[in-house]
Amino acid sequence: MKNRLKIAIFLLGTVWVMAGCSKRQEFDLRQPGEGSVTFVFGFQAENDSTLPTRADETELLPRDQIGQMWYMITDSRGEKLDLHTHKLESDFSKLTVEGLKEGDYTVVFMATASREQQPAAVDLPQRLANVWLRNPTDAEPLDEIYYYKKLDLHVGRAQASVSQPVALERCVGRVDVDVNVSSEYMWRFIRKIEIAFDEADGVYTAFDATGAYSGVGAIPVYDITESRSFYSLPSRKALSGVVTIESERSDGMPFVRKYRFSGCRIEAGRVAHIRIDYQHPESREGLLYVRENDLSRFETDTMFLADEPREVFYNAGRRSFYPNAPLQVSVAGDHRLLVKFFSPIAIRDVKILCRFNKFSPEFVELAQFDLIYPFMEASFPLPVVNSERTFTTASGRKIVVPAQPDLSGEDVSLVIQTEDPFMKKIERIDSRWYIRFSAYSADAGHAYWRHMNPLLCRHGVALALNMAFMFASEEFNTEMEKYDGRLLDNGRNPIDLDQLRQRIRSHGGLSLGCVSGVGGLGGGQTYGLANYCYTGVYFDATSPDSHPHSYPRQAMFHEYGHCLGYSHSSTMTYGDQWTVLCAAVFVQMGKDGKLPVCSKDAVGNLPM
Repeated sequence: MKNRLKIAIFLLGTVWVMAGCSKRQEFDLRQPGEGSVTFVFGFQAENDSTLPTRADETELLPRDQIGQMWYMITDSRGEKLDLHTHKLESDFSKLTVEGLKEGDYTVVFMATASREQQPAAVDLPQRLANVWLRNPTDAEPLDEIYYYKKLDLHVGRAQASVSQPVALERCVGRVDVDVNVSSEYMWRFIRKIEIAFDEADGVYTAFDATGAYSGVGAIPVYDITESRSFYSLPSRKALSGVVTIESERSDGMPFVRKYRFSGCRIEAGRVAHIRIDYQHPESREGLLYVRENDLSRFETDTMFLADEPREVFYNAGRRSFYPNAPLQVSVAGDHRLLVKFFSPIAIRDVKILCRFNKFSPEFVELAQFDLIYPFMEASFPLPVVNSERTFTTASGRKIVVPAQPDLSGEDVSLVIQTEDPFMKKIERIDSRWYIRFSAYSADAGHAYWRHMNPLLCRHGVALALNMAFMFASEEFNTEMEKYDGRLLDNGRNPIDLDQLRQRIRSHGGLSLGCVSGVGGLGGGQTYGLANYCYTGVYFDATSPDSHPHSYPRQAMFHEYGHCLGYSHSSTMTYGDQWTVLCAAVFVQMGKDGKLPVCSKDAVGNLPM
């Protein structure tokens, strides 16, 4: 017998059956091996009690949900037969049995979504009357999907080859605990959900091959925090009990509330619902407060991971920023707060102030973050979208804002507040460069242009932050004064330093790309560097006693000289003037810890 997973000598499946549902099928197979019966599997749809569902509705078998399947054929006395010619398809679509002698048989099938080779709940029966499934213990539910079907089969004299559909049916029921929260945001407070039934003998604990349930047990306490749902063999009657929810407040203080329910009847193939109206002392507050250990509870991601596709990091709509504003906050089209942080350095204690433009002239505290991690991209539900909320204004006054179901970016003005040292550095940047990434002619067989990759994009972000910050720094502008009269334009005329500063401040930005065979290509907003230049410009990318004017740093500022409009006939590209000035200040500020991103390890040690 051959199967994708180990098939004992018995069953197969992913179906559920209503106990006692059996039909006699008659097939004529004259001699062993001359005829066959092929059972083609489907399954009967789960019946959600909240939806109108036809009891006889049958669906295709969900092959990707099948972990194992078993089958057994018994004689008229209920004894298992040893089958010699039978084949179960590896995709669980059908079972073919050949060579049955004339007589009456019972065929039973079982399946599960579990891929555990021999689930603890499964006993492989030797007789039709044997138990097939049992609870792991009498105090916890089966909590796994199992399907079952039983058919009576008569083999007559005439030769035949028959295809027989089998609608597998669930032999367990599902219980959903529907926790009604005032906002999706409230889920971040919930730490644990448990359910307990009052009845000590309320739930069956075993299921035999005939399709009969037996044994009784209780479910005193069962953790459903992750799924808020579980599967169980049916209950003997309608059950009552308690759902216990452990939560925390915004300040981390825990509290527990219990919610009673009744009338929960667990039936095979059906979904029972227990509805809870979740209560939290901050359920009317509008502030979105995200602690560091709560980030995983939201839709958080990281930009420029190793597997990020080119169509993402080359898409300026998704991956572009201004060095003077690396933290981006906005209300997205789905009415959620979208946060993107173009930085390899984490920041802490960030507040987002909001003015609801159509409602109030005052700014209120909309969100607070304990941590915004490097290259974070995250989406957060805003409590005020679904219901009326109370906010605190910048002056400390409380105001009530009605529900904003259609909230959009045009409806709000957002302001970022933080005293984080990294962001205090960023505040000193006086230019507004638009930074994005480009493939240029990498796909056109160009001699020099090559593709960026996510790691180079991260180094490109650091480069743009550092370069924009350095040009705005007192250290750079003081040192540049020493080069007055030595920085020459394309006509070899001295450059007015104030005009140069203004040219840097007003420069439109850079479209970062990658080159090979040369150190860089640049001009206007085109800015391409070799990969070793992106990674080799940090102060600690070279030995401490080496001259700061290394080739990567020369290429970095040489190409930016082109972006400022200077040619090779000036001293802003070649020579011992502009590139030496920039490289010396850049390295010294890195050594002194004054740049936004000083060390190569700030990027290199981040998870990819």
